[in-house]
Amino acid sequence: MGTPSMNKNPATTRTSMDWESQAQVLRAMAHPVRLRILETLCEGPLCVNDLNAFVTIPQPQLSQHMTALRKAELIACHTNGPLRCYYILKPTLVRKLVRLLMHDHPVRGRSRDAVVREATQKRRLARA
Repeated sequence: MGTPSMNKNPATTRTSMDWESQAQVLRAMAHPVRLRILETLCEGPLCVNDLNAFVTIPQPQLSQHMTALRKAELIACHTNGPLRCYYILKPTLVRKLVRLLMHDHPVRGRSRDAVVREATQKRRLARA
């Protein structure tokens, strides 16, 4: 997919279905425990007992979070006898999002005039 031109509405470059699937992924990640699980798995695959050492919650709760991440297709596991070893299915996405969330993102307020001026200018360019 190319970069949208200045006269295209960026919201129309993806379908509603594309955004819905992306929102589902973000909803699955939107829990502090799940973010910690993903952050830990960014360092490499771990068996569930080892993962539970990093994410110190009761094992049944950990299983529920792992199920949510599996349903969102963010992680998967392989079994070897009684061991269940988990890994990230979308490492590029997860690593970038975890890295992005670790940074400070200060609020940048803007004056009403500046916002209206910029929006009006973009509107004129879109009509041209």
